[in-house]
Amino acid sequence: MITTSPIVSATWLFENRDNPELIILDGSLKNPIKRNLIMSHKIIPEALPFEWDKFSDLKNNLPHMMPNEVKFTQSAQELGINSNSLLVVYDRVGIYSSARVWWMFLAMGFKNCYVLDGGWPEWLKMGYNYVSEYKDLSKKGSFIAKFDHKLISSQMDVFIASNDKHQRIIDARSADRFYGKTAEPRAGLRLGHIPNSINIPFEEVLFEHKLRNKMELERIFENLGDKNIPLTFSCGSGVTACIDALAATVIGYQNLSVYDGSWSEWGMD
Repeated sequence: MITTSPIVSATWLFENRDNPELIILDGSLKNPIKRNLIMSHKIIPEALPFEWDKFSDLKNNLPHMMPNEVKFTQSAQELGINSNSLLVVYDRVGIYSSARVWWMFLAMGFKNCYVLDGGWPEWLKMGYNYVSEYKDLSKKGSFIAKFDHKLISSQMDVFIASNDKHQRIIDARSADRFYGKTAEPRAGLRLGHIPNSINIPFEEVLFEHKLRNKMELERIFENLGDKNIPLTFSCGSGVTACIDALAATVIGYQNLSVYDGSWSEWGMD
């Protein structure tokens, strides 16, 4: 698809639903922290379930960590994904875990992936049809993952960035968590934030269940400086950091990375 935006509208998805290259992924998390998951067996037609365990490094004690290229390749091929597929990811909250799925595919070299703006709530709001079961998997795909290390930061990468005045670290957690005013939902973590990081709670880049418009996003990010400045996004477990990364991408920031371990790693005692 020829577009510079990482998001597509529900109307666009409905109008392009018959595209033979289109693959729709339901990237919902079962229990997103502090969000009201819309529990429903209603599904966007032709959607496939994104199974988080198959796309995570289960040998790592940290949540949602990126798998290696082999596991990602195998899991993507099981979904019938080819190198020329067109992926649209949604979730049942609006924009929550779908942004993480989008970033994972980018980090594994798949660029033709987009987030459905507003997700399931927007699809339902527009009155489009739905089904009660996921699409049956057909033939195996041919996509081969190639990990782009620049898009995923390690703890050492973040340590270096925190001591570099020419880089910025963005924390997508709530202000209360960022300033250590409330306990972390994950047991055993310290309070506070990464040194020299900036707090942009992911809720700020959203309005209801959709991403804010470009003008509003520009105002939120205006103090970061030049759009070529390296930005590293962090949160609690690497999920909502991707919402901020999505917003930054929409308004033209290009030198972006997500701290995979996020506060679940940095905040360990």
